[in-house]
Amino acid sequence: MAFPFLFVLAAIFIILVKNVNSKLNNPDDSLGSDTVSSNPTEKDPDFPPVDEVFNEHKEPETEPQPEPVFTQAAKPQPEPAEPAPSQPQKSYDRLYGLIGKPLAHSTSMIRFNKFFREQHINAHYNNYELESIGDVAKLVEKYPNLCGFNVTIPYKQDIIPYLNRLDDTAQAIGAVNTVKVLHRDGGVELVGYNTDWTGFTKSFAGLLEGHSKALILGTGGVSKAVKYALDKMGIENRFVSRSSDFEIMGYYELSPSVMEEYDVIVNCTPMGMWPETNQCPDIPYGFLSEKHLLLDVIANPDETLFMKKGREHGATVKGGKDMLELQAEAAWEIWDRIGE
Repeated sequence: MAFPFLFVLAAIFIILVKNVNSKLNNPDDSLGSDTVSSNPTEKDPDFPPVDEVFNEHKEPETEPQPEPVFTQAAKPQPEPAEPAPSQPQKSYDRLYGLIGKPLAHSTSMIRFNKFFREQHINAHYNNYELESIGDVAKLVEKYPNLCGFNVTIPYKQDIIPYLNRLDDTAQAIGAVNTVKVLHRDGGVELVGYNTDWTGFTKSFAGLLEGHSKALILGTGGVSKAVKYALDKMGIENRFVSRSSDFEIMGYYELSPSVMEEYDVIVNCTPMGMWPETNQCPDIPYGFLSEKHLLLDVIANPDETLFMKKGREHGATVKGGKDMLELQAEAAWEIWDRIGE
């Protein structure tokens, strides 16, 4: 009885083995489309490889671009207009001006032209930067309506040989800052004046009361006008310069005793004038005190380094802005006078 039973089991086993082998050889017959193919190189259209899925949605590779710089969008530009016909330059009855070199620091042109507009005067003031004082003759010849001009560094003394005559004050001072141009039938006559001393006196006389001795820094044209003014006020004075002699002190001679004796110091050098505002005369500022008075004829800037250092040591200080305006008023009075 056992033998037939074993025979039946063996037959069933053989049948099962055959079926399994058949399914392995033909997987699609029983496992269907959910089964992954046994061939690793065969692609399933419903499940593409992962790298293909990634590449399908990947942005196309481009050259790296620099980050944009933030700029304001340019406004549309209008079409270029037709050039306007040239207009003749406005003519003036009278021209005035300033000669010197350099002239970038000067505010005289602004002040005078503002005055002309306010007073309804048909005149104009220009800066004439001359390479050489000898060019003054060409200037007068070029502008037949030039009626006067001011003179600044470095020509306040050099201008004298080119003038026909000086008034008594300019002659005594030995420097000129104002010239009147007289148009005569026989030609042009240049007359020299000095209004620097007038401006200095009117601007600083009140502060100078009670002082008796002054040092004048520099030996140029404006320093001569300052000396003339101090002499008129009875204030003893001496020049100070880098080159010294019997009458002129050197900066190296400004000892504590000298600084104590001379309680007024007037800067007549261009040191500290715009644009070189970081410069100042080489005096021993440490010897200054509240009894000292420091005056600067420079008008631009309002406060020079010379003045600032004096203030830091307790000295009273004042710049040249008022002096400039007052000497300009005196110059206009000369120019506006009829005849001489």
